[in-house]
Amino acid sequence: MIDEKRLRDSIDRSEIINVVSKSILTRDSGLWDKLAECYHSEAEFTSSWWQGKPSDFIKVASKKLASAREEGGEQKHITSNHWIELRGDRATAECDLILFMRRAVNGVDLDFATWSRRLHLMARENGEWKIWRRFAIYEKDSVAPVDPTVPAERYLDVDAMVKYPKAIRYHLWRNEVMGSAPAKNLCIRGTEQEKRVREEARDWIGAS
Repeated sequence: MIDEKRLRDSIDRSEIINVVSKSILTRDSGLWDKLAECYHSEAEFTSSWWQGKPSDFIKVASKKLASAREEGGEQKHITSNHWIELRGDRATAECDLILFMRRAVNGVDLDFATWSRRLHLMARENGEWKIWRRFAIYEKDSVAPVDPTVPAERYLDVDAMVKYPKAIRYHLWRNEVMGSAPAKNLCIRGTEQEKRVREEARDWIGAS
């Protein structure tokens, strides 16, 4: 006998994972119209350098990505371990994410890696799952020169990095070098801001 609820829930989870994956792939590929399709009409999200509406983010991010690629830079977000919780027309979707980025700083090509969790608050709109809120919960980062023989003093500005949280110091330093200051509500694992974000997620789906 077919369990209709389990079948419907499985379909919903599959559709949600597809939307989340689409939002990652289209962002890295510069498919901005397709990225916009992933978000709810009332959506907002935060990252390490952004807080606001997806439509405004796209205007800024499209220019940044084009500029980075002109200079030989590249990036890729890799997701895994998706966890979906459903409550009617609302859901939460959480996953691991690693951002790999190559950028030149002080004339040295560097490979950056940043670990985080992505927490999405999902809502059904016009019969389709959309991202209503998206939070990045940062964990740690690293940086290494493409040429391992290049000494750190050639590219790292230790004095400039002191002001950033240790967990993602290299990530934030790179962003500011490239013209993006840290977001005001930056969320790092184990902080009060993470507690607030997770409370908002529990309230969103009415979880106890």
